Amino acid sequence: MLNVSRTIVDQYGSDKSDYFATLGADLTDKLLKTRVVKNYVRGNVISYCDEPLLHILLIQSGVVKVLACLLDGREFVVDTLKPGSLFGEVDVFRPTCPSFEVHAISACEIWALDGKVIKEAIVSDPELSARLLCYVASRNKALEDRLVGLTSVSIPSRLANTLLRLWSGEEQSGGHARTINISQHELASMLPASREKVNRCLREWERGNIIDLSPGAITITDPQALSNYVGCLGVLHRR
Repeated sequence: MLNVSRTIVDQYGSDKSDYFATLGADLTDKLLKTRVVKNYVRGNVISYCDEPLLHILLIQSGVVKVLACLLDGREFVVDTLKPGSLFGEVDVFRPTCPSFEVHAISACEIWALDGKVIKEAIVSDPELSARLLCYVASRNKALEDRLVGLTSVSIPSRLANTLLRLWSGEEQSGGHARTINISQHELASMLPASREKVNRCLREWERGNIIDLSPGAITITDPQALSNYVGCLGVLHRR
């Protein structure tokens, strides 16, 4: 029988399997055998921030956004996750509710993996605990860098990076190769920026034949031109 953890690496590449490499093959297989397959449509809330997170979420298909709900009712999107990405592998250790929610941007298939398997494993394995501590520290550092990046580069760079990430996710999930189904309001919350500034930038790119706009959708006609806008964020859309 094919080893399940090997399948994860083969399907998504080693860059998507840092967590599974930290766990090791045996524990990864044990964790994946607990999976419960769940399907969501665009707009569904996959995980709430006011409920303790008991499961690790593995994105099998589709694209999701990770966000915080601000006091004034706005959404602050801190990340978008594509197939092969994980959410909650750190939060299952928290005694409190997670800080972020997860919403479906497109139709998604999510595997819910029982976090209790990992919590029970670290009780009897100090080496695993040490490896997971290093992993958690690395994840927190990556989040800090991302939040700083969201506020320190131009809106066109952030917008181009977000579009390329979403486009890449659509390709992997079997969607249209160049069309992203998303509203300008949703895009603005991902940067973050005002809808007016996002619209102004998109209209400029449309006039330059970089994208085509239609209600609720954006078609990328010149990905290379978008990449040129990314600048110092260029590595992020390839995560």
